[in-house]
Amino acid sequence: MHELPLTQNILDTALAYAERTNSTKVVTIVLRLGALRDIQKEWIEHYFRYISRGTIAADAEILVICDPIVCRCADCEKDFEIDRASYAGEEIVCPVCSSQNYTLVSGTKFQIEGIEVI
Repeated sequence: MHELPLTQNILDTALAYAERTNSTKVVTIVLRLGALRDIQKEWIEHYFRYISRGTIAADAEILVICDPIVCRCADCEKDFEIDRASYAGEEIVCPVCSSQNYTLVSGTKFQIEGIEVI
């Protein structure tokens, strides 16, 4: 499972931030997670509870902001949202001009959006 090393990086980043800011507790960690990422929020939370025991982040809440899959039509330059099933299996067609030429704008992100400490 790739969630464990990712979760360890999240914890390490939060603890380093808390140390730099002379904080005594990590309250919340906000993650931005693209819909195309094969990362399960439940596993991140599970691993985080386990590996953060005994640290100032032990009771931190993990909030996940889900980024949708957004494509931009190369012909009419309109952005449009699709679901993961459409991206994986069907032909993607612009709903405005019916073009099949597109670029992926969002849906792959994985980043720490914010860390709340006290």
